[in-house]
Amino acid sequence: MHVIETGDIYLSVLFSGAVDQMQLFRALKEIFMHPEYPFKNSMWVFEGCECDFSSISMFDLLQMVRAYYPKEATRKKTAIVTSTSLHHAMAQLFCQEAGQLTLTFTLKAFMNRAEATVWLLEE
Repeated sequence: MHVIETGDIYLSVLFSGAVDQMQLFRALKEIFMHPEYPFKNSMWVFEGCECDFSSISMFDLLQMVRAYYPKEATRKKTAIVTSTSLHHAMAQLFCQEAGQLTLTFTLKAFMNRAEATVWLLEE
């Protein structure tokens, strides 16, 4: 399950319970439709949830981001926050793969929400 929270500076996607590829794709589609998404950075939080990404295709996920990313977007950053070493390693790998696609925004993985917030607020 996920919830999207609208903050003053950035949007947060908060996951809880079991998270699989279908749930992740659903959250992506929902945030792409959010009226503030093109203009606000975002934080994806995977703290305390059960992630089942064993069958996830990073290529499919990145292609979806590339295909649906708003053309008028001015946002610059997406932070991914995890609470376990395994999930953090997966998030880092995802960020590296995304970096090779020359997206118009930067993704960075964190294990601390406060550090992610500081990074999102930096110019």
